[in-house]
Amino acid sequence: MPETTWSVPIKADLRPAYYDDFHCLAAACRQSCCVGWSITFNKKDYLSLKRQAGTPELNERMQRGLRRVRGERVGEHTYGEFTMEDSTCALLRPDGLCQLQLEKGPAALPDVCQTFPRKDVLSRSSYREYSLTPACEGVLELLWNLPEGIDFRSDPIKPGWTVNIKTEELLTIAFQSIRSQCIDFLQDRRFSLPERILLMGMSLKELADGETDLPAWLARARALPEQTQPGTLLKETEQTLPLVLANNTHALSQLATTNQDFAALRAEILHQLTQTNGTKARLLTNPYRRAQDRYAERFPDRAYFMENLLVAVFFHLQLPVTNTPEELWRSYVNFCNLYAFYRFMAVMSCREGAEGSRNDLFRSIVHASRGMLHNSQHQAILRDEYFKNDSATLAHMALLLGG
Repeated sequence: MPETTWSVPIKADLRPAYYDDFHCLAAACRQSCCVGWSITFNKKDYLSLKRQAGTPELNERMQRGLRRVRGERVGEHTYGEFTMEDSTCALLRPDGLCQLQLEKGPAALPDVCQTFPRKDVLSRSSYREYSLTPACEGVLELLWNLPEGIDFRSDPIKPGWTVNIKTEELLTIAFQSIRSQCIDFLQDRRFSLPERILLMGMSLKELADGETDLPAWLARARALPEQTQPGTLLKETEQTLPLVLANNTHALSQLATTNQDFAALRAEILHQLTQTNGTKARLLTNPYRRAQDRYAERFPDRAYFMENLLVAVFFHLQLPVTNTPEELWRSYVNFCNLYAFYRFMAVMSCREGAEGSRNDLFRSIVHASRGMLHNSQHQAILRDEYFKNDSATLAHMALLLGG
């Protein structure tokens, strides 16, 4: 049977309300996006940058800071790059400002620098979607200041865009309804955050198992919180925390980074949680429990921040993936892993020896985002380990969400 597609017109945008309030922190940013990244761009941007000329300082920085990408790394978006000196862009001044932007304005920057941390996609939701990655300290500040949670805005846009959906992809046709229900789960404050994610999984598992009556599924999903007693979904055992720590220290140790600050943070965390005896190493739960207690003391009224972070991530990644029932479940397993890692890094921002301040928390979340959220290959490796080990079950996700 020939494959057919359904062309969906895009008539409106969709964005979290805080998107309109974002602005770059510039020199005030402590976790600059000009540090610890590989900043690459296309041929058009490269040629535009080659033509830039200004003060002797700018010319000297551009001469040493701009180069062609060579060899196997060359691609559509990797034609040119900024050189990183001690993992820092050569255009970044000691005061935290960009020499090129100061002299030539933001329009002179390559697209990647103009848009980060923004994302703009024509979505299968039938909207043109705008989102912000939490790999930016300025975005975290916005999430921090939303105690009532995240609202979304939509405005009409000029017609002309369409998105194509394969007609046999039943779940994709219903993507917006499925995602909206998932976000409703994430924002249901009658339940703890791990319970909300588990409620989401309980509903998505039906779709992953082949449910095709989407109106009936949606009715059951909406009714599920009403039929569930808060505090009854997660039952921790003595093995829950060791399992959580094993998964997250493994994820952390496998992250590649050229960011010296992240490398130092990772070393501190792993050192506190690992005890080595000869060639054998074992995980220590007590340092993590003490960090948990300190985290609860430092941020007693900020539980909403992690909720906001997860809603932002869920929307930014356009979850769940609805190409097939199998991919839907894989995306849920990946989301559980992302939450567990974010929570782990947040707790360890209050580890022994750390100040345990908001700045420490933001530092941990930014590095977690840059190392994990912006590394889809690493996410896939960690996710697929669950499937290889027959651990991609709802019961195992309940353990991962515990601790």
